[in-house]
Amino acid sequence: MFHTILLYIALALFGIGLIYKVAGWFRFSIGIHDPSITTSVRILDALQGWIAVLSGPKLLTLIRVFITDVLFQNHIRKQDVSRWAMHMLINAGFAFLLFMHALDKIITTSLFEKYYLAVNPYLLVSGSMVIAGIAIAVYRRLVAKAPHLKTNSMDAYLLILLAVILLSGFVLESTKLTSYTHYQKIWDIHFLACLVGLAYLPFSKMFHILATPVSLLTNAVMDKDSGPANIKTRQVMELDACMHCGNCSKRCSVAVASDIIGNVNILPSERMAFLKEYIKRNEIDAQGLAAIQQGIYLCTNCDRCTVICPAGINLRELWFNVREEVIQRGHPVSLMLTPFSFFRGLNRQNLDHEQYDQPLRKAQKAVSAPFELLGKPDATVRLTRANSEFKKTAGLSGRTGTYSFCFSCENCSTVCPVVGAHEDPQQALDLLPHQIVRSMGLGLKDLAMGSRMLWYCLTCYQCQEHCPQGVKVTDIFYELKNLAATEASCSSARNGSAARADG
Repeated sequence: MFHTILLYIALALFGIGLIYKVAGWFRFSIGIHDPSITTSVRILDALQGWIAVLSGPKLLTLIRVFITDVLFQNHIRKQDVSRWAMHMLINAGFAFLLFMHALDKIITTSLFEKYYLAVNPYLLVSGSMVIAGIAIAVYRRLVAKAPHLKTNSMDAYLLILLAVILLSGFVLESTKLTSYTHYQKIWDIHFLACLVGLAYLPFSKMFHILATPVSLLTNAVMDKDSGPANIKTRQVMELDACMHCGNCSKRCSVAVASDIIGNVNILPSERMAFLKEYIKRNEIDAQGLAAIQQGIYLCTNCDRCTVICPAGINLRELWFNVREEVIQRGHPVSLMLTPFSFFRGLNRQNLDHEQYDQPLRKAQKAVSAPFELLGKPDATVRLTRANSEFKKTAGLSGRTGTYSFCFSCENCSTVCPVVGAHEDPQQALDLLPHQIVRSMGLGLKDLAMGSRMLWYCLTCYQCQEHCPQGVKVTDIFYELKNLAATEASCSSARNGSAARADG
């Protein structure tokens, strides 16, 4: 009776966890929110989508993916044979144990009359398969030490729990014919460990054994033309499908930055854990927010993480929507001088105009704040010693020092596509390219580094290629941007220190 109560409690916890997880797929969302897409709309769209797939030509695709990627995990085999062997051994072993051991009263006893009176070789074989899979997992983490593969506390708990279940099962089977007293004690341990594993499964990373197949099947039949409600649901579900395998981090184009910065959490696989909390509108600590923000401006949108993901997660689209979510919440985001600025521009048609411009205006204002001369058109420009010294102390390289060759022919401004895109470029850009170069020649730092033209530059090199004097205009703009960003950062730090001192 007591064991039956424990079983029902474990099943109840498993059911509650399963319902909570699946309900979260429809309650939470990532990216810009459309108020018309409610939970009920998302559930209805998901049901309609699956009905359309099951009754249409995409059913064949669904069957193919289920056989090749869900059952035989072909996507993992192509990437890493040892990890594929680990997954197949553990999954096949536990599947056999589920049907031949956990459901023994229904299946096994009908096949083997003396199942309870003899050592069952099939259970020993299936148990050995699981232990072999766990051994490969331990080897990969502790011996092989695959790059950027991080073992967290949940990984350790799961390995210990699996070890207890398997070892107690082996001892249980071996003592079946020797001592009933020992058999009963070990059976209690084995039974309790199995119930703990069952109840804990929806709340642990092992939930991916259910979510990953759903992710693989869903991504196989969804495309860019799918409804926004289904895309939101899929992206939340993909967070649960992540198995923390580290493949995306090993293929990440900027993974080396994690070692330089000293923050392993900017890696895609480590950042996923923070995203799970972020979408629930929970407060995350400074480390978690820094991980998301640093990932925003370091990501090059190369899509290598998406291609390599064994769970079929569309990571590039996920990262883009997370970035918009961060911007929408008002968190500071560095867009200038980052790959995200370009990638976000490519997706401009999918974003609200005000939402798109807001972070750009904030970033430009922050960088241009120390340079006030452009905001004072009636002010007298003084060629003081401090300004003239700017040419010598700016730290420009030999190539960009060619600004002194300029004789204001205006050729660079004439061929500039940014200038040509405005009816009144002087009003829109503050200074034109040739004027910025001449400001450098005069040592007018506020004009050279405060102009909007500096930040609107497309770096197309048209100006540099057409300059008859060989002035490296684009290279000058590159270095002026870095100088402006550095000075703005220092100015912000000084103002913050002054404010704290006054306080």
